[in-house]
Amino acid sequence: MWDTNPPLKTIHNQGLDDARLRGQNYLKLLLDFVIKLNSAFVTAQELEDVFSAILAGATAGEGLGFNRAFLFLVDREKQILSGHFGLGPQDPEDAGKIWSQISAERLTLFQILEGVKDKLQDESHPLNCFVRRIKIPLSDTNNCLIKALKDNQAYLITDGPRVGAIHSKELCRLFGAGELALAPLNTHGKEYGVVVADNVFTKAPISEEALYSLHIFAGLASLAICQRNMCQSLEDRVARLKEANRAVQEQKNLLIEIERYSAIGRMIDHLLHEIRNPLAAIGGIARLLERKEDDQAKRSHLSALVREVEKIEATLSGISELHEIKSVNCCKMELTSLLDTIIAISHIELEDTGIVVHKNYPREPVWIMGDRERLQEALLCIIKNSIEAMPDGGIMVVALSRKGADVELRVSDSGLGIARGHFKKADNPFFTTKFNAMGLGLSKAKKILELHEGTLFLTSNRIGGTTCVITLPRILNQ
Repeated sequence: MWDTNPPLKTIHNQGLDDARLRGQNYLKLLLDFVIKLNSAFVTAQELEDVFSAILAGATAGEGLGFNRAFLFLVDREKQILSGHFGLGPQDPEDAGKIWSQISAERLTLFQILEGVKDKLQDESHPLNCFVRRIKIPLSDTNNCLIKALKDNQAYLITDGPRVGAIHSKELCRLFGAGELALAPLNTHGKEYGVVVADNVFTKAPISEEALYSLHIFAGLASLAICQRNMCQSLEDRVARLKEANRAVQEQKNLLIEIERYSAIGRMIDHLLHEIRNPLAAIGGIARLLERKEDDQAKRSHLSALVREVEKIEATLSGISELHEIKSVNCCKMELTSLLDTIIAISHIELEDTGIVVHKNYPREPVWIMGDRERLQEALLCIIKNSIEAMPDGGIMVVALSRKGADVELRVSDSGLGIARGHFKKADNPFFTTKFNAMGLGLSKAKKILELHEGTLFLTSNRIGGTTCVITLPRILNQ
């Protein structure tokens, strides 16, 4: 006969084999889950992607399978542990719908991850609203969440006494659950936060294996957060290095520009000296011969020679003046009165060309620190440019306004306008589209304004012409 009652030793060995098999299956599932989550962490582009993976991994059936999960993060500036996100059903009915959908559609962990992101960003979601109200000072070491963070240890929290658990009826009541699993996000001594998970709807007890798995998972998540922070730090450093490199390049270009202008200045000084003396001799001899010559044809040729010499002398004077403007003597002055003076000086030209001037000034005086003589020279040049742009008459608008700490002057004309490609060149020395002109006017005006810490640029306007926009620092509290 067969012995139907095996020895106790055999039963004991069979139990050990079953336990070992269950342990091996559990370990395999855990390793599969860790590999999948690690892939999600590695591909995360932003910290929010890491946070999504943490909460999805804690609650997904393919993951740790908790009913709900909450993420708390350390706020270094405020020295608090602050609730940020919550994920899970709102109530048992909602839980049934969600789990039925996941089961019916056989959603994978990665598919669940895609759906989680929007929920985490939904500030009106009840779990997000609930958890974001929780703020715990980092100094409150009696709080279980702070204890888990500081001890770098996972804890099981229960509403009643239980071996191996921390009894905290207050914390369980806060989350509305009989048991809570806490796992710290902590790596290399850097504290990031705490993950809280529960089984509030299924009421399934949280096993030691589940707590252990949450702790391993939180450790992996901590590494992902650390990695993402390091990447962000490197990206910030690269951005700062690029900015610093750009600034160095600009300074390098500025130094090259300064050196170039310095060389040009030295060359101009030399040329002016070398050209003026022989030119003065040529002009003087030509004038003398013109006065003494009786032959009309020869006098005509000498007269043309004198005119050309005078043009060259005028050009040299313009270059000399532009080169010599190196400083201004500023004093307190009122800008609207200066503009009225310049318009009055230009009255005859305005009247002869049939130009109507419209003035738009603030009611209150506008005070600036400026060199009246130099500013008058610059603004008169700008007004004359507008007049020359309207040989057949038109409208000129002189508008003055306050712009923060500056005053903005706009001189607009209805003239021929400037080609779009010429705006940036118009204030360069010797650039001109006018026949028989030197092109030094706007360049000289710009230099004077820059010595007043002002700016000048040209733009097209609605009436078809050009607007010269000038800014100057104004005296505040006047």
